[in-house]
Amino acid sequence: MNDTPFDMTQDKQLLVQIEALLFVLGRPLSRSELAGMLEVGVAQIEGALLARVPGGIALVDDGVELELRTAPEAATVIEKVRTEEYARDIGRAGLEALATIVYRGPLSRSEIDFIRGVNSSQTLRTLLMRGLVRKSTNSKSRATLYEPTTELLAELGATHQSDLSDYAEVRKKLTTLETAYRLSAQAGSAQNETSVDTL
Repeated sequence: MNDTPFDMTQDKQLLVQIEALLFVLGRPLSRSELAGMLEVGVAQIEGALLARVPGGIALVDDGVELELRTAPEAATVIEKVRTEEYARDIGRAGLEALATIVYRGPLSRSEIDFIRGVNSSQTLRTLLMRGLVRKSTNSKSRATLYEPTTELLAELGATHQSDLSDYAEVRKKLTTLETAYRLSAQAGSAQNETSVDTL
């Protein structure tokens, strides 16, 4: 692998990919992690970072990891919007997703979508913004998981998820339902494949 920095045009293209990865994964990444994902050298990552110009999103670099954050200049407007957002009711979708995370979490977004039967992206953003859930990383799969924050548990009068009212019973019921849905979906998929084969 060549560690010679790209020219400016290639730097900008690489920078777009770096920012996209940081945004999609939603967690800090080291230069070596980025280099491995993008199949380039660490020096090429460094070259791309030098090509960045200030914008609404800041690329925070603590010397070890890189992470996307909002620019300090946008703090006032972000605080205003957050205050307005906090004043809104999270609605039924928010309550569904929150209950799923509280009683079945930590869960990935795809698992939450499966349990609820709908796309939960916007709902999860709302819950994250309000500090009701937080992101964590599965140490084995590196998948992004959602779990309740300590602030939420404190508001619910619990020090741990297992302290919640009827936690064991509700979690067991949710797990049973989820398993049944998965088996039903697999059976339906197998039946469809059989139908296609007989045509």
